[in-house]
Order: sequence, then C-alpha cells, then structure tokens
Amino acid sequence: MKNNEINQIAAQIAGKLVAIRRDIHKHPELGFKEKRTCREITGILKSIGLDKVLSPVGGTGVVGLLTGKKGGGKTIAFRADMDALPIREENNVPYKSRFAGVMHACGHDAHITMLLGAAMILKRLQNELSGQVKFIFQPAEEGLHGAESMIKAGALENPAVDKILALHVDPEIDFGAVACSPGPVWAATDSFAIEVMGRGGHGAFHHKCVDPIMVANQIYTGLQSIERNLPGTAARVISVCSFHGGTAFNIVPNSVTMKGTVRTFDKKIQETIIRRMHEIAAGIAATHGAKAKINYKKLQPAVINDAKASALLCRAAKDIGIKTVPSIPRMGGEDFTFYLKHAPGAMANIGIRAGKDRPGWHNSRFDIDERVLPLGAALLAECALTV
Repeated sequence: MKNNEINQIAAQIAGKLVAIRRDIHKHPELGFKEKRTCREITGILKSIGLDKVLSPVGGTGVVGLLTGKKGGGKTIAFRADMDALPIREENNVPYKSRFAGVMHACGHDAHITMLLGAAMILKRLQNELSGQVKFIFQPAEEGLHGAESMIKAGALENPAVDKILALHVDPEIDFGAVACSPGPVWAATDSFAIEVMGRGGHGAFHHKCVDPIMVANQIYTGLQSIERNLPGTAARVISVCSFHGGTAFNIVPNSVTMKGTVRTFDKKIQETIIRRMHEIAAGIAATHGAKAKINYKKLQPAVINDAKASALLCRAAKDIGIKTVPSIPRMGGEDFTFYLKHAPGAMANIGIRAGKDRPGWHNSRFDIDERVLPLGAALLAECALTV
C-alpha cells in the first residue's frame, strides 16, 4: 500500500529514534517506577499530535490513540514494555546506564522506541489510515503483572481492541529478520519454593540430626529426573536457581529452602510436573524422617500466537522488504499473554544478531544493533495500514 513511503519516513526518523533509545537506555527504571520514562513517552506522543494521550495508566503506563482519516476500519493495538532490570551494566558505551545496578538488558528501550517510531510514521500517513491505532506502553513486564495492571485500567477499552501485536528484539536471530509463526512462542512461567524441614544440631554429631541439606540435595536430584521420564518431545524446563540453608560451618540447620522455575507449553505436561514434584519431595523427605512443603505458583500462561495475527505480521514484513523466518518457541516468559485473553494477537521477534552472537537477554553486556529501530517502526506501521 504505502510501503515505499513507510520505509522512506522510517529512514528519515532513524537518527531521532537512536537518540530516543539512547536517552531511555541511560535512564532505566524498574517495574512500576518508570516515572521518567512515562513522562518522556507522554511528551513525545503529545508532540507527535496523537488524538488522545492518557498518562499515567495502570501505574506508570501510557496509552496513545490515533484515528485514521479514511473512516471505518478496526482498532489495532501495539504494546511495548517499559521496565528495566536490576543488573549492573558492563557495556562501555556513551549511552551506558547512569543508574547503578539498573539497566535495559532485555530490549525494552528498543521496544518503546520502535513503537514511538510507528506513531511518528502513522501520524504522517493518517489520511491513509482506516480505523484506530492504540499505542500501549506497559510498565512492569518483568514478573510484576504490568499487563494485568494495564488491562484492569482499561487499556483495551474505549475503543475496544480488535487485534493486538508486539515486537521483541532477539539476539539469536540474524539482524533484521522477523519470526512471526502462529502457535506457541513463549512458555508458561511458573515458580516454586520447596522448604525441607529436618532437625538441626551440632555438625560433629550429625547422627542426632535430620540433615535437611542432605534431604534437599536428594530432592534436587529427583527433580531433574522428572524431565527424563516425561513422554513425548514437548518442551519443558525445570530449574532450581536458589538453594539456601545453614548459618555456620559446624551447625546442621533446621531447614533448607530451594527455589526455581518451571517452563512449559503443554498444560498436561505442566500438571504432570507439578504432581511429580510433590510426590518426589514428600517421598524423599519421609524416607529420612523430614518434611517437605512446596509452594507452587502458576505465574502466567504461554504466549500462543493467533494464526491471522501472525499472518498479518508476516505479510507486512514481506511488503516492506523484511525477511521472515519460522519462530522458535522460547522458554522465557512474556506477560503479553494476558492481552490475548481479551483480543486475538501475536508477538514477533525481530533479529539483532549481526555477524556474531550477542550477549543474551538479562545479560550485563546486552545491547542492540540500533539499525533495528526504524525497521521495527516501519513493520508496526505497515501492520496498522494493512490490518
């Protein structure tokens, strides 16, 4: 439709997008603390001249609305996450984080910038736009229920959203390629804590104790056997990431706590893992005269891309000259899944790997190839014009 013009505008604003992204990267903020980020996004959206800008929404979020001049049409929404991570940045770059112990290590600064770029492009092409476009900037994606907060605050209402899309930068995909397949793309995210309660005492007289460290160690080994004994090839991960117990070299503690995460796509596999965890923990603990208590939480379901929404992303990518590749389901989690309970949608991953592997998400040296910014902006704009 207007793909050549979209690419031309994207190229024209590329420098502005780099400046915006670097400013956001220098000033990262944790979930529900994105006050400066909220103000900056709000100011940019108002300067663009959107029909409506709501801020703050759902804590520290922002929602912008643009109405097409052609009339009719549907309402499409785009979502970008805003929060940073509690990581000390180790990159030696001019735009390095100025806040000690906080950095954008998952690309949310890029997601914000690409969505702002899409708003800039679509405002210029408003006469060619049918329906309405919502620009949703969401706080607290990193495990703090930011999506649910935005939905509760009405981000998908007035007007109601017919389709919702999102982009996520991906250091494991070649630069500029877009993965936009239907079906599962991000795993269900669960957490667990297992407290093993024994009987403490003197390390020299361990025969008088019920050693919770030894029991917890055997439970840990037992948990690893669950994956080995599951049928089929359904992807799953069981990771123990924290193991705490004891206060001194010569004291057997009364209890030990281990914490971890389970990632699945298949609900039957998920339920089997939960059942086996309880059986293994209780059985091993009882064998040694200890007790085990499991606190298991289902945090968020898997992200399952809608077929039509995925097709829209792929078609738009091809129309503006972006290569498409099959999606590889990632075992990471994404609270974008909560929007999909209210409207069909899809999340595409856009590659930032250029010639060599880049540090992965949540790494202290994570960074992006900034040439992706106008590409992502153009892709979102094309989706809005062809929905």
